[in-house]
Amino acid sequence: MKKLIWFAEIKWDYLVTRKQQILRRFPDDWQILYIEPYVVGKEQHWLPSRRENLTVLTIPFLKRIPNKRIAAILDLRLVRMVFGLIGTLYFQIMAMFSGFSGKDRVIGLSSAYWGKIAGRLPATLHFYDANDAHLDFPGTPEWLREYLLAYLETADLSFAVSPEIQDSIVKWGADNVQLLGNGVDYEHFSQLQTTPDELINITKPILGYAGAMDWLDAVLIVKICKAYPDYEIILLGPEIHPGWFSSQTEFTGLSNLRYLGKVDYKVLPAFVQAFNVALIPFVVDELTKPLNPNKLYEYSAAGKPVVSMNYSSTIDKLRDVIFVGNTHEEYLDQIQLALVKPEDHQRIALAKANSWDHVAQKLEDTIVAGVAGKK
Repeated sequence: MKKLIWFAEIKWDYLVTRKQQILRRFPDDWQILYIEPYVVGKEQHWLPSRRENLTVLTIPFLKRIPNKRIAAILDLRLVRMVFGLIGTLYFQIMAMFSGFSGKDRVIGLSSAYWGKIAGRLPATLHFYDANDAHLDFPGTPEWLREYLLAYLETADLSFAVSPEIQDSIVKWGADNVQLLGNGVDYEHFSQLQTTPDELINITKPILGYAGAMDWLDAVLIVKICKAYPDYEIILLGPEIHPGWFSSQTEFTGLSNLRYLGKVDYKVLPAFVQAFNVALIPFVVDELTKPLNPNKLYEYSAAGKPVVSMNYSSTIDKLRDVIFVGNTHEEYLDQIQLALVKPEDHQRIALAKANSWDHVAQKLEDTIVAGVAGKK
């Protein structure tokens, strides 16, 4: 039986992200321990808890703290050392209790905050999953770079979700970096579903977005609403920073704009299938430049025309498959083109070529080969 411990940056039950999609597809000969962070107001798993094919454990490790006073305290190296020792001790006890102690295991990391601790843990192989540009988020403490670089010195291999992130972590010293993009559960999004109750009474055609709110270009959203007054603009998904939507004063008075909040992954396809055009109206900046969003493939699997701002090389290379705008004005024009050309088999092919089955298989095969190469 092979063993994997994954130090993650998101709670297992909060959102269905890349980690859940990959780990759910690992073969039965793997035992998996998923280490999740402590989050105020969410269910914690202080004792190992079974979830499908793996075990979930909550450990309150260091992370970005919005409160400036608390963040200042964590900037003190001694405080971080003490906090890290407590977290490490708790982890060691729980790992022993769960059967994940010893060095006959694989260590995976997608939370840079665990970098120093995870890098020191004995294992047959360490890997880093760079699913985001982890050092570029606003409010990231300066000391996090030290934690990530410490892990990369130990990591035997790394996975990068986009060419931009691949280039970045190579510069930071990562070895054996594999490009491994995001994907889609094709069957989940392609099978027709009943229109959700939240949309059943909407008589206008829908221009929709499904994803985290904080990536959105609020100015562009306003322009879309005004340019397409006979359409309903639907936004659904979580707010990384609570209150993002309500804080956008420019949204006031837009009668055709609706924010429906976070939608459960099980019913997400029903919402996407109700869209006439699926939108990716991201801000174009250094933070979005390395993104390779799941929604691109989810929209495509649902058979929807996709209109995106040209924010990354991933998007730019797909101009023949999706509708891409370099400016706000071009973006508005691309929506009109998408409305008159809704069908395109290339989008279905794109989704099938980027299934989570393929992504998970490649990651597992690479890990197994890496372990074999060290023996």
